[in-house]
Order: sequence, then structure tokens, then C-alpha cells
Amino acid sequence: MRFVIGFTLVLTTVIAIWLLTQSAPLNAPTSSASAHISKKAQELDEVKPTKARPETQEKNSEAHDTSVLEQALQRHPHVAAHELGNLFKNNPELKKIRVDFIIALIERGDMAADELIEDFQFWGSYTVAHSAVGSAHNDLTLEQFNKLIELGADVNSQKLWRLVMARQQINSYVLEKWYTHAAIGPELHKELSFDALAFGNTALYDVLKNQVDVPLVLNEEEEKYIAQLISEVKSALNGYAQLKHQLAETSDAKKPRLRRDLINRLQRWRSQAQILQAMSDSESERAELRQVAAQLSEELKKIKFDHY
Repeated sequence: MRFVIGFTLVLTTVIAIWLLTQSAPLNAPTSSASAHISKKAQELDEVKPTKARPETQEKNSEAHDTSVLEQALQRHPHVAAHELGNLFKNNPELKKIRVDFIIALIERGDMAADELIEDFQFWGSYTVAHSAVGSAHNDLTLEQFNKLIELGADVNSQKLWRLVMARQQINSYVLEKWYTHAAIGPELHKELSFDALAFGNTALYDVLKNQVDVPLVLNEEEEKYIAQLISEVKSALNGYAQLKHQLAETSDAKKPRLRRDLINRLQRWRSQAQILQAMSDSESERAELRQVAAQLSEELKKIKFDHY
């Protein structure tokens, strides 16, 4: 069993490294038993458990400067699916309109929503739609998600989609649409709950709780992992102090990147504290985790306004 778990984690790491070179970092526990990757989980952008209104999402989508999109399409008269990774890497300004740009490329006929970019033997096909949704920088709208489906994206419950949605998407409406469209069932709730915990995705955890409000039944290995993660989260402030000291000693050229990484780590720790609080049956433990989450929130406010 240990060999199987170890082999699966190695595969997960390999996939994560490849996806890191193509779009957004992607990594997650492959099952409830493989949640040991929390120490190596990719740092996330801030996860907000609140729901955005659909009409607000549509307004945000419409707010994109269409002239910027049109100019981008003119500068790139034809783009092949396999070129997407390097295109966004070499043209950082396109990242702000990534999803709309890919949708426009599909509509123009350059590529199909379900066109293959890479085929993973153990994970399935990584497509244009994966590239769009998995690199949306936490601002994918329901309108954009529906458009990709309308254009032929096979949005399903397979492993790559589970990783993409758990790692990146915090819009509750998008997550709910995925849950129903992909016919997610209770058999995946434990795995997805651990994915949400590893990535600090409180929105995904809330959606799962709303669908099936039944406490998770954990095995011995999973209980040990939860206990270990609770201990790590409780000591997060000590780890933060050390990392902040390292940041202060870092050269000015490297400070912005390290500062963003530190903010992402604080956000993940805070979200994990919130999810663990919801999972716990102990009132004293919930209170302690609630205090930790509040302290991490205060540190987030400070570092966002600090100048190094």
C-alpha cells in the first residue's frame, strides 16, 4: 500500500511540474490517503468563501477592453493549441485577457475547445479548455465557463478536471455548475474534500458540504494526516516569522516574488485553518483554529501594506 501511495505521489509531482511550465501550478492529493503533499502544495491566491452574484460576474467579463482583445487577435493571426503555453509565457500582457483570448481563438477557428495539448497516460487528456480554466487566475466567470462548454469543452469529473477545479476555481457558481454538469457524485466527495484542504479552497469545501452535509468518515491514515496538518497550521505563525525574516534579508530584485509567495502561503494556511475548523468535532480545537485564522488574517493585512 505504501508503494502504491508513493508511486501515485511521484506521478502527481511529475504532472504538476509539467503543468507549471504550461500554465498555472497544479498539484493535489490523488486520493484521501495521499494527502501527505500538504507541505509541498502549491501556494494559492486568496480563497474567498463568499459567492459572487452571476450578474456581477457578467459585468466583470464585459469590463474587459474589447479593443485590447481585438488588438491581440490582430497581432496573432493564427495560434495553434500547442503554442498556448509559450504564447502566454512570452507575452505577459495576454494573461489579463487569457480566458477571453482563448475563447476568441476557438471562435475564430484556430483551435477546438477540446483539442489535445498533451496526453497523460495515467491522467487523461490535457486540452485547450483545461489551459483556459486552469490558468484563469481565480477570476473565471460563470459566463466564460458556460461559453467554453457551449464551444464544445468536455468538462467532466475525470482526474485532470478535479485537479484544475480544486487548485484554481474559487467562484462558487462556477464550482456548482461544474458539480452538476460533470455529474459529481458522493463517491468523489472525500477525495475532493482533501483536495480542497490541501489547496485551501474553502469555496469548493463549502459547495461539497452544501451538496452532501455528512461528516467525513476517515480511516487511520487520514486521521493522522489531519492531526499533522492541524499541528502545522497552528504553528504557521512561527513559520511565517522565519520566512518574513528571510524576505527582509533578500536582495531587492527578489523581494517582489518572495513577497507574493509569502502572501500566498499565508492565504493557504488561513484557508486550511478555516476548513479544518469546519471538519473538527472538538469545540476547543475549533476555537483554537478560529483564533489562528484570525491571526493569519491580521498578518495578511500587514504584509499587503508593508514595503520592503
